[in-house]
Amino acid sequence: MARTRAAVRGRDQELTALRTALAPDGGRLIVLTGPAGIGRTALLDRVARLLAADGARVLPLRLGTGPDGGGDPYALAALVRAVRERFEQLQESGLSEALSAVAQLRDARGRERGGWTPAVVAALDGLFETVGRRERVALLVDDAHAVAEPAPVLSAARRAGCLVVATCEEGAERGPGLAELLTDADRVMTIGPLADDVALSLVRRAAGARLDESVVTALRTALGPLLGNPGTVLGTLDALRRSGRLVTFEGRLCLSDPAEPVALPADHPLLRRASALGGTAVRLLGAVALLDGLDLDALPPLADILEADPVDCGRGLDLLIEAGVLTAGPDGRISCRCPALAATAAGRFRARRGTALHAALAERLLAGHRRSGGVDPVVLADHVARGGATVTLDDDTVRLLLTMGAAAEQEEPERATLWYSAALRRLPPTGPEHARTLCRLLLLVVRTGRYELLREPLTRYAEHGCAEESVDEIRLAAILLALHSGVPPAERAVRELLDAPFPGRGPTAFSEWWFDRRLAPDPRRHPATDGDTLAGAGAGAGAGAGAGVGVDTQAGAEPRGWAEVTAEAGALAGDGAETPAGGKASVGGGAGDRAGARAGARNGTAAGDGARGGAGRSDLLSAALCGDVAACERVWRSSGGAAPSPELDRLRQAALVADMADVARLVIGADYRVPETGVLGAYHRVVRGYADADWTRAMSAVRELELSPAEDTLARHAARLLAVDMCAARGEFGQAARWLTAATRAPRLAVLRTWARVGLAARKGDDGQAVRVALLAGPRLRRAGLRTGLSILLSRALRIAVLGDDHEGAAELLAEIELLPHEHHVDAQESLLLARGLVHRDPECAREATDLIRERGDLPALMESCLAVARFAPDPRPWLREAHALATRCGAAALLERVREVTRERGVPAPRARGRRDALAVTEQRIIELIGEGLTNRQIALRLRLSEKTVENYLTRLFARTGCRSRVELAAASLTGRLARTPT
Repeated sequence: MARTRAAVRGRDQELTALRTALAPDGGRLIVLTGPAGIGRTALLDRVARLLAADGARVLPLRLGTGPDGGGDPYALAALVRAVRERFEQLQESGLSEALSAVAQLRDARGRERGGWTPAVVAALDGLFETVGRRERVALLVDDAHAVAEPAPVLSAARRAGCLVVATCEEGAERGPGLAELLTDADRVMTIGPLADDVALSLVRRAAGARLDESVVTALRTALGPLLGNPGTVLGTLDALRRSGRLVTFEGRLCLSDPAEPVALPADHPLLRRASALGGTAVRLLGAVALLDGLDLDALPPLADILEADPVDCGRGLDLLIEAGVLTAGPDGRISCRCPALAATAAGRFRARRGTALHAALAERLLAGHRRSGGVDPVVLADHVARGGATVTLDDDTVRLLLTMGAAAEQEEPERATLWYSAALRRLPPTGPEHARTLCRLLLLVVRTGRYELLREPLTRYAEHGCAEESVDEIRLAAILLALHSGVPPAERAVRELLDAPFPGRGPTAFSEWWFDRRLAPDPRRHPATDGDTLAGAGAGAGAGAGAGVGVDTQAGAEPRGWAEVTAEAGALAGDGAETPAGGKASVGGGAGDRAGARAGARNGTAAGDGARGGAGRSDLLSAALCGDVAACERVWRSSGGAAPSPELDRLRQAALVADMADVARLVIGADYRVPETGVLGAYHRVVRGYADADWTRAMSAVRELELSPAEDTLARHAARLLAVDMCAARGEFGQAARWLTAATRAPRLAVLRTWARVGLAARKGDDGQAVRVALLAGPRLRRAGLRTGLSILLSRALRIAVLGDDHEGAAELLAEIELLPHEHHVDAQESLLLARGLVHRDPECAREATDLIRERGDLPALMESCLAVARFAPDPRPWLREAHALATRCGAAALLERVREVTRERGVPAPRARGRRDALAVTEQRIIELIGEGLTNRQIALRLRLSEKTVENYLTRLFARTGCRSRVELAAASLTGRLARTPT
């Protein structure tokens, strides 16, 4: 890895200690140690500048970089070169003669058999005494470990009264010469890792463009303990750039495929150190990386696979651990130092893939187990599970996997999931044991988030089919995988399952609902309803979109069909074992058992201690997955749930914005793990980041969805609509319009799309258009049955009408809100309270409504509401302060301008952002960002809805505060992180 030179950051403590150590007169020898890439050279350069500023003559000595290489064991050649390069600056009488004496001894060193001689000592003493005759001299030696005997030269300089600061790599091979240097030093200082925030500031500075937060998160995860090593983090960033993994998207530098692992540069010091240990060590490192860790029980068969001696392998592991390449956990399991190191090492080990290596280990462990036993069953089962279909399993091994899986379900669900998946490969697809195991696997996959394990059962179904009673389980597996991956299945038979209509829910298929198209050849397409005009919305919602958001099914009809599989899975998972809910479940093998499970699903009985029963949860999940919120509410009440309730309200809100991860979490409870990655995981971060006013995080997740290999899904379209609102609030109207164009017009998102259009019109200053869109769309959405979220849409429009003094429009919107059902709708009650408070100018009613919004955690809605209430509140200052704080937190420049307008109108002091006094205001940040995009002052004024004179005034203040003298310098200073930013 090429050495990266950077300014010193986060080294105040080390610099203070160095100043103290260098203060005394006379010669001193200070040694700085630290791992490769930690910043030794940058710190030494900083010391050079400090000493030069104090009047000292600085003589830098870079070892290991000249043409001599290993032929300069005492660094004499490097010393001669350094003095010659600064000969004119030194200008001491007798310097030429002293230097010639050292040069002659250097030339003769090859003929000297006695090594270090008194003549060399005398020549060096004479040279350093000459150099330091008039002024103090500082000898700064970088990479002292690069020569065999650095101590004699450095000690001679100290004897002559010079300050000597040397660096050496921690972990470098410590020969006698380096040991002597460390013993002779007056002080040895170890340079530790940088704090994470300092290391990441270096990354942002080095990126040369606005860095997306997903890159920062990926680096933090991949590098782990190496994040604080500046050379490593900057080298990894450069490797990503050179490999094409960094792409510019919507003005940000993003990862082209966020799911692809981040790898260390191929020439990283840890990899070089492993290579120096020999071929066995390199192969061991690759094996540990491919296996994702190594248990010592697997070392003998691994040595057999690598065709190496087991003793040599054990010694190789010890050396890799000693070198800091591998780590050993408390349980003895050996792993790579960080995921990025494992990614690079696995890529080098091309002889085998990870699955093949696991399979080879599994075969050898199985052979040993059959011969004499004594093999740890956990280690055996792990390698069998990860070895794929090539591992030959007999009936005894399948029984072992099933038994161990049942025992591990509660304490180690991750392992149980893997073991059930492996056993499923060898069970006949038409047998009852296959159905039971598949149901258990489905439950565990939901708990662990290992949805990729469902691919193999689906492939086997496409090749061999399954029992008729297992089709529902297979379909559920296909739906879960498609939801979380965003990628349609490759197998035609599985695609046909997703193309089949939701049983009991009209003609719409899952594929049409999630992917907006049918997947099998010659798809039958339904005409989409225009979400903007809502022409024919009633027919479209009932036929083209099936059960869209809030579309009621037939009165009294209960949800049925494929989702009853989850209730059935709950029964099948029992087999005498404890279910996750803590109760017993019977084995569902016969028709009677299946009928009972489905009857339970329809009845939706509640479980104990407040948890919903498995059947009720399955019906809720069924209704939510197909977007039937009305059915969700019916099942909720029929299974004993309170209505209204915060949980039901959150379920409705999650369904409105298609946050299926939150829907599943609310329905399933603790048994569901919200995914961190994949389509649902990324979209969940969009929704939570938007509601929490963490729009940097939310927009990063939007870009992650756009750059992922997944197809356009309902979640991606919903994310685009939330991006419309965030960009519009920040004054990025062109970008907001592009996001709106990219989003689907399907009825399923008609309410959300209209809500985004209303917000965009208002942010652009056209309050009248925003109100007209809402008044036109509201009745059509209500008549179409798209009622869920409609109160939130109308409430937004009413706030805009109040801000624009459109009293007639506000009254009409209030009338529309009053037409909506409010008895069991917390959000509708909140909207009605706020609407009445705003229209009738009742501060207490408005305060009660804003308290409900605050409790719901919708900070953007709270921001808009506070701004509207400030128009008429007797004391507008607390309302304006809260609106200003939230707008600042969001970076919403357009809303900050509205805050300023209301502030001037009410004649109160302008609220100020809290935080560091030197932090840039949001508008200042946006001006700098737009300068970086090449916009003129006039274009910036139009973008931010300011006058050109105001932009010029902002720039004048920025120049005075930052010391920058031009627009270009201001933009460059922002890119390099030299300007303070408002905390978000």
